[in-house]
Amino acid sequence: MKKIFVLLISLLLAATAHSQDTGSGLDFLNIGPSSRLLSISEASTAVLTGPSAIYTNPALLAFEDQNSLDASYTLWISGVNNQFAAVNFLRGNSAFAAGIYNSRADGFEARDTPGPSAGDFSIGYLSLAGAAAHKIGPLSFGITAQYLREEVFQFRANGYALSAGVAAEFLDRRIRTGASVKNLGTMESLDLESTVLPATFNIGAALSLIDFTTPGANDLPVLLSIYLDWSKPIEENPTSDFIDRDPDEGFFSVALNADVSNLFYLQAGYRFGPTERPLSFGLGMEIEPIRINYALVPFSTGFGTVHSFGLQYFF
Repeated sequence: MKKIFVLLISLLLAATAHSQDTGSGLDFLNIGPSSRLLSISEASTAVLTGPSAIYTNPALLAFEDQNSLDASYTLWISGVNNQFAAVNFLRGNSAFAAGIYNSRADGFEARDTPGPSAGDFSIGYLSLAGAAAHKIGPLSFGITAQYLREEVFQFRANGYALSAGVAAEFLDRRIRTGASVKNLGTMESLDLESTVLPATFNIGAALSLIDFTTPGANDLPVLLSIYLDWSKPIEENPTSDFIDRDPDEGFFSVALNADVSNLFYLQAGYRFGPTERPLSFGLGMEIEPIRINYALVPFSTGFGTVHSFGLQYFF
């Protein structure tokens, strides 16, 4: 009977991982925690997105112009909800940040015999992270440390992960490049075995080279930026997706951002690779000291549409 119960739990874990469009359960770490990251298809290794850089490339934290607080709530598919909050403090050429990222799905029925359920249980994943970055001229270096926890029924497992990154700016900050290694670490056994961490190597570029003014009486300045990103798994990560893929196959993402008078922001992105969510769209509106963000990510296979809402406060 115990073997049957463990098998059922394994099937539930596979279903939850599939709803995240990922491989292992902790692959929620490969899902952008903030609305800004989701709106650009996570092409974020060289893009300034505020405190959420804790989970993409911590070196970017030192390139920010202001302290900021970021919070997002994401309605993922299949009843999965992701919550994120983080803060970034600038001190001279250094930055210090802390964040929390939680993914949870409730309402699973527990059974060890046929008939009525023995109650409901949840599947949850948690990351508590701290990061530091320092810039020297056009270069910046950063590191992130995470405490990780996963919960499935009565099973619990703790672990840790480290991420590190480097970034550089050129041409009066019009060009930015970055590289990062994410989620190197380990987890305790969850009942029978440990969950594999989704460790990846990432490189990216952000190009803000197209600047023009709209015709007409308003004369609104518009800055167009292109974001490019490539992500490669460091080790084979088994997947539960219903998409044929090589376990170590990577992703290439490209996104476009239109900054209209530092007031309105329009984003669109596309991911190339074995994914069920290739497209993404986003909107932003900034009225100092607040920026409101929204992202929409439709799943191409009909599983639903992701909606993410975010708020940033600059101080």
